[in-house]
Amino acid sequence: MRNQYMAKVLVYNKLVTEDQINAYKDKVSDSKDIGQVLVEVGLLKPAVYQKVLAYVRDLEAKNAQAETAAAANAAAIAAAKERDAAKAKEQVKAQATSPAKKAAANEAPSAPASSSQGELQIEGNDIYGKSSISAKEVKAVAGLESTQLAEFKPTMQESEPEAPAAPAAAAAEEPAKALPTHFAVESGEGAPVQAPESLSPTTSLAEMIAFARKFNATDIYLYPDRQVAMRQSGNIVPVTEEAMSVSELSNRLDDVADCFDDGYKIVQGENFSKTAGVPGVGRIRLSVTWFEGVPSVSIRIIQAESASLESLYLPPFCESFAELTSGLVLIAGPSFSGRTTTMLTYAETIMRNRETYIQTVEKPIERLLRNTAGAVAQREVGLHVHSGVEGIELAMNNGADVILFDHLENMEELSLLLQASNAGALVFAVTTGNNIHALLSRLLASVPEVSRTNFAYTLAEQLKGVIVQQLVPVVQNQGLILACEAMKVSSTVANMIRKNDFSQIAAAISSQHDQGITLDDSLQKCVESGYIDGFEAWKRAYDNRRFASYRPAK
Repeated sequence: MRNQYMAKVLVYNKLVTEDQINAYKDKVSDSKDIGQVLVEVGLLKPAVYQKVLAYVRDLEAKNAQAETAAAANAAAIAAAKERDAAKAKEQVKAQATSPAKKAAANEAPSAPASSSQGELQIEGNDIYGKSSISAKEVKAVAGLESTQLAEFKPTMQESEPEAPAAPAAAAAEEPAKALPTHFAVESGEGAPVQAPESLSPTTSLAEMIAFARKFNATDIYLYPDRQVAMRQSGNIVPVTEEAMSVSELSNRLDDVADCFDDGYKIVQGENFSKTAGVPGVGRIRLSVTWFEGVPSVSIRIIQAESASLESLYLPPFCESFAELTSGLVLIAGPSFSGRTTTMLTYAETIMRNRETYIQTVEKPIERLLRNTAGAVAQREVGLHVHSGVEGIELAMNNGADVILFDHLENMEELSLLLQASNAGALVFAVTTGNNIHALLSRLLASVPEVSRTNFAYTLAEQLKGVIVQQLVPVVQNQGLILACEAMKVSSTVANMIRKNDFSQIAAAISSQHDQGITLDDSLQKCVESGYIDGFEAWKRAYDNRRFASYRPAK
C-alpha cells in the first residue's frame, strides 16, 4: 500500500512520470520502496523523498485508525442487531395469542439500511487533492444539497414542509458538519476555447470567459434584462449590444452547473459563491444572488499564470519576505485588492528558489499551485477540512515549511498561525484592513484584556512584515497597478506592538526608508512614474493635501 500511495503522490505532483514509475517498479523490495529506488537512480531528490515519506506514513496511520474505528463500529452495530433480533422474538412470542397483533408484527418495516453502516468522519484529503478514504461516504454539508436546478421560471422555489424536530439526544450524537464526498479540485484544463470576435447573450459561458481573459477583464456581470458587462482596468463596460433575457441567463448557469469542485448543484433561490474549473478556460469564482426566482451572476476571472514579485511592483524590501524561513507576514487590503494573488506569488517565488513543503488553507481555493522543487498541498475549508483552525492544525502536524492562510476571520486562527511560526514555519496570512495602524490596533483590541499583554509580546516576536495594498487604475485603461503601505517589523515597531501604542507608527514607517513605505509615498511614485493619474492618488491618499493640485475643479 505504501508504494501505491507514494507512486500516486509523485506522479500527481509531477515529480516523476508514470512511465518512470513503471520502468523502476520491478526494483521495489520489502526493504526498498519506490521512492528510495528513484532516489538511487537520480530521478528524485532525497529531501523531497523524506517529505513525501513523512506524509505517506501519516496517511497510513490515519487509515489504520479509521479501519480500527470502522471495525469497532461494525462490531457494535452487529451486537445491537443481535439485541434487536432477540427483542423482536420476545415481542412476537408475547403477541402470538393475538392474530391481529401477530400480523401487524410480521408487517413491521425493517430497520433502514443506513443504520447498518457506521458514519465516518473524514479528517481531510491528502496533500495531493485526493480523498484519504475515498470508499467511505460522508453526510452532505448543509447548503450543498444535490437538488438539480429546476426548469427555470421567474418564481421562488416552493418551500418544502419542515421535517419534525429530532430528539435532543439524537441531535447531540450527530456530527456538527460533514465534508463533501468530492475532494478533487478542478483545474479547468482541456481543449482551449477560442475567444469570439464579439459577444451576445447567447454566447456560451466558456467563450465569455475566454473573451474576458483575452482582453484582461477581471470580472463578468450577467444581470437579467441588461447588457453583459465586464470590468476592465477597474471600469465596468458593456460588451454586448443586446440585453440578456432571463432564459439565456438560465442557460449560462447551466453551462457551469457541473464544474464545481465539491459537486455542488445549483438550486433555484439559493444564493452562493463558489469556485469552479470550466474546461478549456480555467478557474473562476461564481457568485449568484436570487431575487424573486431570477438570478444575478458575477464571475471573477482567476489568474491562471504564475507571476513574479517584480511584476507586482512591490517595494524592493518586500521581496526579502520570500527569503524568510519562519515568522508571520500579513497581507491586508480591501476586498478585490489582489491580496490572494500577492500571497500566492510569494509561494511561487519560494518554490522557484528552494526545496520546501507548502500547505495552503483557503476559503476557497482559487489559483492552483505546482511545486517542482518539493511538495504542495492546497486545502479548501468546507471541501478538505471543516474549518480554518482544523486546516492550520493539519499543516502543523504534517510539518509544512510554509503555510498560506486565506483569510483570517477570528483570533483562534491568528493564535494558531503565531504558534506555527513560533514552531519554525513561515506563515503568510491574508486579512482585512485599510492601513497598518488600524490593522494592528484591531488585532490587539480583539484579544481579551487579561491575555492581551502575552499576545502582544508573541505578535511582536513573530510578525516580520505587513503589506496593506490597493489596486489603482493605470492611465488610459491599461490595467491596474498596486499601491501599498508596507513595512518590515523593526525593533522600534516591535516595541510599539508590545506596548500596544501605535501613535507613532506612521512616523516609524516613514523613517525606515529602505524598510518601509507609506501609502502616500507609494501613490507619489506611481504618479511620478506615469502609471496613474494624479486624481486617482488624490482620491486614495491619507493626506490628500499632498495631491491637492490634482483635485478636480468644482
